[in-house]
Amino acid sequence: LVVRSPRANYTTVVETGVVCGGKATRTVEILNEDGTECISIGAASTTKTTEVCDVIAAICSLEADKIRLVKRVGSYAVAQTMFEEVASRVTALGISSFRRPIQQYEHPILIIGAGLGGMQTMLKLKEKGRKDFICLEKLDDFGGHSWMVVANKYTKLQTEKGTYHVDYINSSAECPSFFKDLPYMIWPSRDQLLQMFRVSARKNGLYEHTRFCTSVEKVKPLPGKYRYSVQTVPTDSEEGGELLVGSAVMAWPGNLCDCNMIEFPGEDDFGGYIEYSSFGKMDFTKVKGKDVILYGHGAFTIENVRTLLEHSCKKVHVLCRKRNLCGMKVVSWFVAYSDQPVPGHVLMEAMQKMYDLAGFDAWTAHSVRTDANRSFAHISQKTVFGVTDIYFLAAYYGLMEVVEDEIKRLTHLCAHTKKGKIIECEVILKAVGTKPSFLIDKMLGLKELHGLWVNGDPLRPVVCNGMFVEARNFGSFSSGPGFATMVMTVNWFVDYPGDWEAVRGQLPVSRAGDTPAYVPSTTHLTPMFSILSGLLPMLGAAMGELDQMKTMKQRRAHPIKEYIASCKAEWDCYIRVFKQRGMITDDRPEPAYPYNEAMVEDWMDRTSMFWVQRLAQQQKG
Repeated sequence: LVVRSPRANYTTVVETGVVCGGKATRTVEILNEDGTECISIGAASTTKTTEVCDVIAAICSLEADKIRLVKRVGSYAVAQTMFEEVASRVTALGISSFRRPIQQYEHPILIIGAGLGGMQTMLKLKEKGRKDFICLEKLDDFGGHSWMVVANKYTKLQTEKGTYHVDYINSSAECPSFFKDLPYMIWPSRDQLLQMFRVSARKNGLYEHTRFCTSVEKVKPLPGKYRYSVQTVPTDSEEGGELLVGSAVMAWPGNLCDCNMIEFPGEDDFGGYIEYSSFGKMDFTKVKGKDVILYGHGAFTIENVRTLLEHSCKKVHVLCRKRNLCGMKVVSWFVAYSDQPVPGHVLMEAMQKMYDLAGFDAWTAHSVRTDANRSFAHISQKTVFGVTDIYFLAAYYGLMEVVEDEIKRLTHLCAHTKKGKIIECEVILKAVGTKPSFLIDKMLGLKELHGLWVNGDPLRPVVCNGMFVEARNFGSFSSGPGFATMVMTVNWFVDYPGDWEAVRGQLPVSRAGDTPAYVPSTTHLTPMFSILSGLLPMLGAAMGELDQMKTMKQRRAHPIKEYIASCKAEWDCYIRVFKQRGMITDDRPEPAYPYNEAMVEDWMDRTSMFWVQRLAQQQKG
């Protein structure tokens, strides 16, 4: 909670986001006893002083019976009685400050991982005035395993930059346009992203807090309070490791750890080029003028369709067991631009505009559950939305086709499928994804994940981004806003470890199964955030502020007119390139870019109306 002085700027009151007394019909402003700080809460017309005292006590970690509320009647201060309806502006006697003191520690706070999550965790620690923290990173610089190891030089950020940069977590920071001599484009490349990470780290003084080429082997709790041992070993030498002692261990290990492996019968007889799409294995110069089977249909598959066509392959045959839904640039932008979650049926209608070019009814996808009237849509799939427009342009021109099937065996330059098809090709690119590592569980000593916390310890969070879609309403395609929320959440308990008692035993628990325990499922994360915000109202209010910040930053970084114009310009550019390279002919008319401002404004209006109607139904109930 950041409390501003009303004497310096009385028009600014800190909104806590807390509502007491049922449905909020008014705002109650509460001053500390010397009138230098002011917060506000939502209240009903019948909210009593005892209810407000309970809220203040929760905010300030005090006993409610030590707080007295005073209201102004003319020029006099009058104490409010226990069960009196609270006035709209009161002073809280017994409260010298609404600022909560943060927990101080004997040993440094240790952060594992120097990707986006680890870097933003350090920024939040610095924001609270902390200086005694150390980040441990097994690679040799900032950027994280996903961008430094898994991605290739052609990989781009699939979602827009407005919600994906290190300083995003700072509410006053603007979206950057340049980092040194490299522009930070709307959809930045891998190298632009790495430049962003490293320039941001230097600007924010993170290098002096980070030890690179340092792998964490084991984390163990030590006797006593707030004490953990962390065994490290260097990754760039044969020297012995070091044993560190920390007061908290905050892990951001990532989940794209290892490449999924698959081998087809007959690979030795194929005679063409076979490779995996991840970890920089693929030589894209070998695909020019050739038919390519792209095996799989996850988020990275969508990226590889673009890369293969940029390298002038003849045709991409996307061969997959199930056709997952992928996103479009305008739809990705619209979801982050909206100040309310976009209902699934509105999202699907927006997606269908692009799927029409590919001749596919997206509502029939295996991941979509709806009714006969298509009045709602619940999307459930084991991969996030890959975001691109070129996938659909390629489908329109016949440069790409999707075949729901599996490879049974290979012969010379041919793939034989389980459904009896024979696909002639010279290249097979295995886009079968990546997987998390069970070694992370072992390293952390993780038996049970309670919310985001190792074995229910509030000072040992472990966090990674989701690997799935499971929703009826959508707030972002980007991982950036989700990272910011989790950074704020795990830092909360480092600052206020006593708050853990309010949620102890209430959070969902997961254990290792098909995936390691540290990788949560949607049935784990969704209720976890609901429980945290319900039991800790101030934490819930902070989460709500981050949702508002997402919309604000997206709108400032990507105004609607300019963004759609950029998408259209890229669309037209690829059509020209395809024609110049002789990849397509003029037999088909050039497809107009399927989105415009009027469509987006209509979807935003319908989203707002959906939530207005939902609220009206709840009030009637």
